[in-house]
Amino acid sequence: MIPAPLSPPTFTRGAPNYLTAILFALVALGTIIGVPAFAYIHGYTWVDWTMFGLLYVITGLGITVGYHRLMAHRSFDCPDWIKAGLLIAGGWALENSALKWAADHIRHHACCDQEADPYNAKRGFWYSHCGWLFFKDMNANDKYASRLRQDSVVLWQHRYYLLIVLSGLALTFAVGFLHNGWIGGLGCFLLAGVGRTFAVLNSTFCINSICHLWGRQPHGQADSSRDSWLVSLVTFGEGYHNYHHTHQSDYRNGPFWYNFDPSKWLIFTLSKFGLASSLRTAPHL
Repeated sequence: MIPAPLSPPTFTRGAPNYLTAILFALVALGTIIGVPAFAYIHGYTWVDWTMFGLLYVITGLGITVGYHRLMAHRSFDCPDWIKAGLLIAGGWALENSALKWAADHIRHHACCDQEADPYNAKRGFWYSHCGWLFFKDMNANDKYASRLRQDSVVLWQHRYYLLIVLSGLALTFAVGFLHNGWIGGLGCFLLAGVGRTFAVLNSTFCINSICHLWGRQPHGQADSSRDSWLVSLVTFGEGYHNYHHTHQSDYRNGPFWYNFDPSKWLIFTLSKFGLASSLRTAPHL
């Protein structure tokens, strides 16, 4: 007898999250239409491109070092003022507060590839990349935020998250305005504010999508996580995702000297200046 084919897994989906969908659409349209339109009409200056590069690095590291390795995985410790700086940088990336981001990420590791995984790659590329943001989370559980709620800096950043986001966008306009007036302010805001936000968002999303669908699994096959050195190039080392899932508390995602992992280099450098401590590593490496 030929066995019946297995039915594809079914997943529940929450109600649409219109606010997030509208916000993401505005950022995407601003990047796809506004950024090139301004380039055609006025052009961008070296100040605009410099701010784009600086803020891409600053906000990207705010997510990878602050939100991810510090808050979600406690892979190192640091003084509160360093933590606050990292969480401000992460807030400028427009990826929600550290409290919400890290709680979701802790749940991702606890429930990877399961229904409760907030960006479950089993639901397809687009869902794990960004589609999960556009629906209300039906599996949210406050237990994943309980440790985070004991951190006064995390609560401070959560309370003032909106102001932090606005301050980052205002900074781009202010720098451009000081350099070239109102047109300069608008140009810097579009490129280093809106365009840079879109770039950082999608580079981060690649970890949830690409690094769970394509790549190598040299460190374990307990879940769908995969290593992709290409993704590491745009995410400051986060692409070594299979290693990370296997050794979650290691402050290094790329454990070897030749791995491109600027996030671990920053943490290590901070430790040499006494600004980071208790750097955690896998016992065999």
